[in-house]
Amino acid sequence: MTTTIQTSKIAIIITAAGSSTRMGGGIKKEFLPLKDGTVLSCCAGAFLKALDGASSRQKKYLITDFIITCKAGSQDEARDAVSSLGYAGFNFVRGGASRQESVFKGLLEIERRGNSPDLVLIHDGARPFVSEKIIIEGIETALEFGASVPGLTPTDTQKEIDENGFIVRHLVRANLCAVQTPQNFDFTRLLDAHKKATAQIEELAGQGIKKEFTDDTQIWGEFCGAVKVYPGDASNIKITYPGDLKR
Repeated sequence: MTTTIQTSKIAIIITAAGSSTRMGGGIKKEFLPLKDGTVLSCCAGAFLKALDGASSRQKKYLITDFIITCKAGSQDEARDAVSSLGYAGFNFVRGGASRQESVFKGLLEIERRGNSPDLVLIHDGARPFVSEKIIIEGIETALEFGASVPGLTPTDTQKEIDENGFIVRHLVRANLCAVQTPQNFDFTRLLDAHKKATAQIEELAGQGIKKEFTDDTQIWGEFCGAVKVYPGDASNIKITYPGDLKR
């Protein structure tokens, strides 16, 4: 009996165009040393390992595009930061003034390359401890629902406060989650949503109104529909302070 292995085409965008101001030291946190490489190489390596390791299973994942967004002038540093992986498929794209703009530039580069991926996975370049389980479950959930994101229920009771620091609303913790990355989406639909979001931002800017999308789940939610949350991982932290590297 012959078993047919289904292949899903996957594009990856790792965002590394932020300022890293809270880390100090003058080196972008994505380029800091970690394990046998850097924070950025640990991020990228996790995806290469997870998707290559999945190739022997009933479902195979083919990486069509691997984009790393960078600050202006830092492409060479980013290239050096992942050189230890020995992977020739990285494409370094100059990021924008915001996360949304950087991701949009990455999406446009994927469109330009013409490989037509099924999904795009968007991951923070400062989350080096992402696991294979989080990556694969995100892909499978996005293939089923169109969009997925890992999330954790807060351990502390959550309150909404006003501009003066007074509690104005008592939130139900069971209905809340702190989302992580990778955020995983149907590529064509997310690209279309980003085009609409960019047009909206520009239109409002012309009226003197500043509009900002904090992440891609917000863009998907506004222009496409609901995002399915699957269980996140407490170890999948975003490196923010120097102590976060001591794991």
